[in-house]
Amino acid sequence: MVLVFWIFLGALMCITEIFIPTFFLFWFGLGAFAAAITSLFADLIIQIVVFIVVSAVLVIFTRPIALKVLQRKDSPRQISIDEIIGKRALVIEPIDVEKNTGKVKINGDVWRAITVDNSKVMINDYVVILKVEGTKLVVRREENK
Repeated sequence: MVLVFWIFLGALMCITEIFIPTFFLFWFGLGAFAAAITSLFADLIIQIVVFIVVSAVLVIFTRPIALKVLQRKDSPRQISIDEIIGKRALVIEPIDVEKNTGKVKINGDVWRAITVDNSKVMINDYVVILKVEGTKLVVRREENK
């Protein structure tokens, strides 16, 4: 009966991990499976100790490694909006409010852009980023130096 409990608990935690991808419950599921094996030859106190020790060791030593391995290299880079305000960006698609066009590139990222004064800006010109409105940058043409 105790064997069934540990197997059920382990399966429940592993399945829950699928729906809540925190990569935390999985280790407790493995701890429960270890306790299930222990239930074949040891009493309940030993099983609980095995569950706690195996789960703790897995969380402490393998979770950081697993999280690092699972981080995708092609996932979008997180940036702070304040990081790009006031910076220069290269226009890669003409900015024209009437045609609803305009793209700029900054730090390797491509953003939709509009000018603060609705002026047109050509490809390969530089603009200065004034603010971010949703997914668009509000820019002004950079003055020639």
